[in-house]
Amino acid sequence: MLLSTGIFMLVRATFVHICAIAGQAQNTKNSSSAPLDSVIIEGVVTYMPDGARLNYLQEGVNAMQETIVKDGKFRIAISQKEKESVLHLIQFGPSLDIYTEIGKKIKVIGDDAHTVTYWHVESDNFNQKENNAYNLFIQEKLPEFYEADNKSRLAQSKLTEKSMSGTLTQEDQEKVIPELRALIQKVDALRKEKYNAAILDFMKERPFSKRMIDELWGISIYDHTPSIVEKAREIFNKIPQEAMNEPQVVETKAKLNADRVQVGEQMKDFTLFDREGNKHQLSEFKGKYTILEFTERGCGGCIFIKPFLEEFYKRNKDKAEIIAIYNDTKENWIKEGQERKVSYYEWSDNTRSAEPVAAYDIKAYPTFVIIDPNGKILDIKTGGDGLLKALEYIPDAEVEKKLKEAHKS
Repeated sequence: MLLSTGIFMLVRATFVHICAIAGQAQNTKNSSSAPLDSVIIEGVVTYMPDGARLNYLQEGVNAMQETIVKDGKFRIAISQKEKESVLHLIQFGPSLDIYTEIGKKIKVIGDDAHTVTYWHVESDNFNQKENNAYNLFIQEKLPEFYEADNKSRLAQSKLTEKSMSGTLTQEDQEKVIPELRALIQKVDALRKEKYNAAILDFMKERPFSKRMIDELWGISIYDHTPSIVEKAREIFNKIPQEAMNEPQVVETKAKLNADRVQVGEQMKDFTLFDREGNKHQLSEFKGKYTILEFTERGCGGCIFIKPFLEEFYKRNKDKAEIIAIYNDTKENWIKEGQERKVSYYEWSDNTRSAEPVAAYDIKAYPTFVIIDPNGKILDIKTGGDGLLKALEYIPDAEVEKKLKEAHKS
């Protein structure tokens, strides 16, 4: 069963793109022996029922695997080439990064009140200890947010599981999804009212870590309150120079310092490249309607909308141009072009298009920016609603009919 694009964007989680590239799941063998280059992860998860499945993905390994909970425990034995790596433990969307080291045995502790995101990992790894410290701070100092975020993530996991298994019912459409929306809205409100200021104050006393980048990145996307942005910029100064070229750091810096444009204003221009390395300007197509589609490889909603965009472009390229702007690594952007060819333009700046993403305040993918022939921004919409909005300016009854039918399926 296909989720509508709007609902898909609602339940889209941090690692949904992992699912798009993952291979067939494989059961983990719970043997007592393991090769010398192995890492052992043992979990104790109170009240999680027998047979419950947890997915995991090793960094650098392009295949999802799964482990089964039995008697409140699970065990993962993996081999890895690098001395240190990261394993992503995934619960149908919500995830936990586990920092692994060859020869180490790692214990994970969780219970029914926690999604995997908040599970505790016993480890000497610096980034893991920092992650534990942040989670403990949230649990103890921000209990209302902690409880709401747990409920939201658990509800999201269950809904994603139903969607992936094709068991999403009409009752889910009418009751569960609105309840999840309400939970997400509550979490977002608490994040702005209490969480962001508190976590920024907490970070003043913390050393630089991967979790610090994650928190700053989230704040840079979702909270543009001047006092919060100023505090976030102060914390950003703690990031060492050697980390400045990391993609997430580049994005965060761009968002914290963005000169954002609004609907009704003139478009903001940028220099981007096609896959042959040729330079282009967004303003090249003044005189026509221009539709910017901000996208990334593996995004389910982006894959869903692609054939509708292609048909729309072929039928209306005399009136409108479409430019897909990739928030992705150059490698992924190149692969996407090889695997899913389209007639419209697909550009990037080779560094995740951080500046245009920040300027147009992109929070989710796909997001559409609709620009009139004079360069005025008419609207910015997420998901299938973006293409439907464009159809108000460049009518195409056939594409509109097909898109609405696909939403209902």
